[in-house]
Amino acid sequence: MKNCFIIFFLGISLIGFGQKFEKFTKEEKSLIETNSSEMMRVTQLPIPEDSIILKSVSKPISPKHKLTKLLYERMLKSVQDPLNTGVGIAAPQVGINRRMMLVQRFDKPNQPYEVFINPEIIWASNLMQIGPEGDLSFDDRGLVYRHYAIQVRYQNLEGKTIEENLEGFTAVIFQHERDHLDGILLIDRINEQKNQIYEKFGNDRIYLLKS
Repeated sequence: MKNCFIIFFLGISLIGFGQKFEKFTKEEKSLIETNSSEMMRVTQLPIPEDSIILKSVSKPISPKHKLTKLLYERMLKSVQDPLNTGVGIAAPQVGINRRMMLVQRFDKPNQPYEVFINPEIIWASNLMQIGPEGDLSFDDRGLVYRHYAIQVRYQNLEGKTIEENLEGFTAVIFQHERDHLDGILLIDRINEQKNQIYEKFGNDRIYLLKS
């Protein structure tokens, strides 16, 4: 996700952390291990083969697998590319349909990028925020409603399960990248939100979801 955003409704994942993870495919291994010291190419929606990846639902990923760590390292390089820097990136955006994403933590000192493995949203507020969003995988931009506050559950690279509350801009990025794992793009959210009702609450960016 590029350096612009806003907020809207996200589906909640039903993935359980106790399940058995599918092994990496030969294609996934090749993509992750080839040129392993370099960043990975970011998939682009206008390219038919990339479009299929971006619109597909991703599978769970084993947090402790050595390829998971390598994928994280290469995704970090991709999202920090000086020529096309973002504030978040999901594995489908580097060609891997696995449930892993990176989010820049604007709610923490020095704003680090953190990895979220098999992330879930287990609660979302009716209070919404609206703002412009962009994406590393296509040029479309638009205003999107996102939940102002969310409770999330995920795993880190050590396999530890973590629950925490996110709000504001960091919550927006999380929801945007989490959408990617279900093949949902910001343009899909914009179209979906045309049928929803929002009531202004407070300033010009804060709303209540009414339907």
